[in-house]
Amino acid sequence: KKNTHFIVPASDFFLDAGEENLSEYRFGTGVARHRFCKICGVQAFYHPRSNPDGVAITVHCLDPGTVSSVEVRKFDGTDWGASYAATGIAACSK
Repeated sequence: KKNTHFIVPASDFFLDAGEENLSEYRFGTGVARHRFCKICGVQAFYHPRSNPDGVAITVHCLDPGTVSSVEVRKFDGTDWGASYAATGIAACSK
């Protein structure tokens, strides 16, 4: 799964088409809202547990030229708490 993504404040995210083709699933804590296409299964974006006030956008789903750069921070999901604290990821949706 190519899940390299960047997080933006939810107020800066706008889905201009395709809402009717999206489905949602939650697992674990149930906080993260994973949105995916009902037709092809791609997860273009989701509302992450780390930033429930933000939207994580999958880099590989962007049209070329949409953004000029993306900062990558490694996040270890197996040690969620330590990685959350170490990366400063909470600030990404502010």
